[in-house]
Amino acid sequence: PITLLTKETQLCPGKILLSHSFCFHADVMKKACADITINILYGLYVVLSTAGIDSLLIVLSYTLILHTVMGLASPRERIRALNTCISHILAVLVFYIPVIGVSMIHRYGKHLPHIVHALVAYVYLVVPPVLNPIVY
Repeated sequence: PITLLTKETQLCPGKILLSHSFCFHADVMKKACADITINILYGLYVVLSTAGIDSLLIVLSYTLILHTVMGLASPRERIRALNTCISHILAVLVFYIPVIGVSMIHRYGKHLPHIVHALVAYVYLVVPPVLNPIVY
């Protein structure tokens, strides 16, 4: 849907400078001349549903996992199971922290130099795949 919404959006003529090396939807929408209400609503829906449902399911699953782990017989088994849980939590954080960073820089870092936006975007693209094998 985002590709179709972006394709149908009329962009203002002139210099179009994107803050990232990839097509960041918020940047493209800043350059739009037409009404972008549907794009804003769709973006809000995607963020809220993804972040809300993901967070809810992650908390629920780890609550169930911790409940099960605490029911294990020996302390050694508990520690081993908790070490696995910690690596999973770190893998999730390795993905979410750069996403939050890109969003925050884009939203509140308008006064920052363009290189900061690009650097954070590259961190967002490169760091999670690089750190994922290290975490596991």
